[in-house]
Amino acid sequence: MFVRVVFGVKYVELRAHSAFSFGDGAVTPEALATAAAAFGFHSLGLTDNADLGGIVRFTLEARRQNLRPVIGVELNVDGHPAAFLARTKEGFNNLGALVTRARAGKLAGWKKGQNKDRRGRPGITWEELAERSEGIHALTGPASGRIASLLDAEHFDLAAHELAKWRELFGERLAVEVQMHNTGGREAALATALIDVASRNSCRWVVTHDPRYIDHDSRMVHDILTALRHDMDIDTALAQGVLHPNGEWKLQTPAEMAVRWRGREEGLAESERIALECGFDLSWVRPPMPRFDVPPGHTDITYLREKVYEGARVRWGEPDEKTRTQIEHELGVIGRLGFAGFFLVMWDAVKFAHSRNILAQGRGSAANSAVAYCLAITAVDPVRHGLLFERFLSEIRVDGQTEAPDIDVDIEHDRREEVLDYVYGKYARSHAAITCIVQTYRAPNAFRDSMRAFGYPVPMMDAISKRLHHHDPLNGAHHVAEVLAPRFGLDVTDARGRAMITAMAAFENLPRLRATHVGGFVLSSQPLGDYMPIEHTSMGRTIIQFDKDDLDAVGVPKFDFLGLGALA
Repeated sequence: MFVRVVFGVKYVELRAHSAFSFGDGAVTPEALATAAAAFGFHSLGLTDNADLGGIVRFTLEARRQNLRPVIGVELNVDGHPAAFLARTKEGFNNLGALVTRARAGKLAGWKKGQNKDRRGRPGITWEELAERSEGIHALTGPASGRIASLLDAEHFDLAAHELAKWRELFGERLAVEVQMHNTGGREAALATALIDVASRNSCRWVVTHDPRYIDHDSRMVHDILTALRHDMDIDTALAQGVLHPNGEWKLQTPAEMAVRWRGREEGLAESERIALECGFDLSWVRPPMPRFDVPPGHTDITYLREKVYEGARVRWGEPDEKTRTQIEHELGVIGRLGFAGFFLVMWDAVKFAHSRNILAQGRGSAANSAVAYCLAITAVDPVRHGLLFERFLSEIRVDGQTEAPDIDVDIEHDRREEVLDYVYGKYARSHAAITCIVQTYRAPNAFRDSMRAFGYPVPMMDAISKRLHHHDPLNGAHHVAEVLAPRFGLDVTDARGRAMITAMAAFENLPRLRATHVGGFVLSSQPLGDYMPIEHTSMGRTIIQFDKDDLDAVGVPKFDFLGLGALA
């Protein structure tokens, strides 16, 4: 548990990494925000590796902690890492577009499996960065960044030339990034050279620390993830220099950074200046609703009204006063909340399915809507049964921004792909993607990864992990130590055993991977990747980097087209 301490030192960490730098970050976005607030930070920057998937969770927790979020990303530009922070909404949209390009390539005219080779190796070119550089503050990267690498190789003129290229693109929205992790004289010499090249070329420089964890336990998790990413155990990874050489890649307090950079405080002050110039609002994540192609002379709501009354006459004949009153009430709510287009999209997709004799039917609280019933999305008469529309959509509960209507449409499993292809074809691949599910570590995964990293035999790992399926990592670690280890002859009392159990518990709540949602489409009238970065799945599809719960938190409607075996 952290105790909040307030320091007078003005420093902002602009370059924190969370577990959404999959394999290169060992702490949740919420834990980062909590630790930063306890350490006395007023702002914190999050720059995960080619990933914006943690920013909703990070921002929500930052608000609770009275912490100002700075949203950014680390990207490989022509093979070298650099960091980019959103200053404006345009800058955030450009970050999204750059992450999408790094992860999925060009989506215009995309076909399944195209650019799949980018998976696991995201990167952009300088030309791609130049196309989407507005509204972004650039940091030149760590020791492996292009400018730092040139200086480390003593190519001073080339480094100055490279910096001039960055200055020409970003102007005053650029800072030379300088880090110090107490790894020896070479790192200190590089820091001095970076400050010198910045000063000689009239460019600002900024201190960052690039943390990956917040305490000893999360550092152990980072070492495990790093070793496994290189297909090694921890001892081999340490011997081959794969792991960080010390524990200095921890989130430092402002006071600790002040001591470290005494005499060079301008780099600390620059971090605060940059943070205060960067802005972010969760509404920037929300893409504009897809434009439904309505006939001339119609708006979304007038065309929706026409289709609803057409359907009403099919359902009931000429609707009576009670039915008409209910329809008008619902249309009023839908229109005021701006969701007419949402209902038209769902109506169109269901109409397509029915035209192909594909069984499709809405379920859940949408059955409370007379509008959905008239559009043949649902099959239950809510007027006759006296169902309450507000259970589905309410102006009291919904402000049109933080909650969206939710309609689940079940489609016969064997023909669901036909409906998905129709939606992709109608709205274009660059404007449509399926949301993801962020899967967190469970006890079996945490146990297996910890055992592998510490070099335990596979048969023992298999035997014990099978008995952990009902546990989370923390209580699973206690169960292993107290029950399963004695039963299977696993010694958890020596140094290796204690470290393994501690590491397993530290995987609690940690994101492990992304999976494809069973059918939640997100559609947009603008390129979707500008708002929600898109990446490839292992099956060659495209998904957005935001979990379905993130969409609910920021009020982004999902178009749920779900496969149901019973309908087949």
